[in-house]
Amino acid sequence: LLCNGTQRILQGDNRKAAFCATLACYFEDYVAVVHKTKAISNWSKVVELYDADDHTLVSYYRKRIPCACLDEKYKEVKSVKKMGVCYNLTCSQPGRMKERSKMFSCTRCGVANYCSVECQRADWKKHKKNCDSIVEESAACRSNQT
Repeated sequence: LLCNGTQRILQGDNRKAAFCATLACYFEDYVAVVHKTKAISNWSKVVELYDADDHTLVSYYRKRIPCACLDEKYKEVKSVKKMGVCYNLTCSQPGRMKERSKMFSCTRCGVANYCSVECQRADWKKHKKNCDSIVEESAACRSNQT
């Protein structure tokens, strides 16, 4: 998946590269959860890669491949603002996307990202159940690692 996605980026087919990155991220998380090095899959990151901007996509692959074939491409896209997806399904932002550096993360679980404090508050009742289980599973995972 990483090789195929890297080739797609170099060919200019970022849509297929994003698909490969999404699958690779899912499998990375799955393996980490199965081996108990991570408590829970970070679905926000998986979803974010599916609609990734060029900077996020190139950065994702560049961190995971042993060669320098994406270095030039990275220089081209590093000025592109990284975009994130708001965890609130009813978010009014176009595509639920916002510049990642301006997003807020849930301070309890760290998994959910929001475009605004208002979106975070509006989603709290839905997220609270997931948040509680993420925090519990993370604690259990950490205790198993020690």
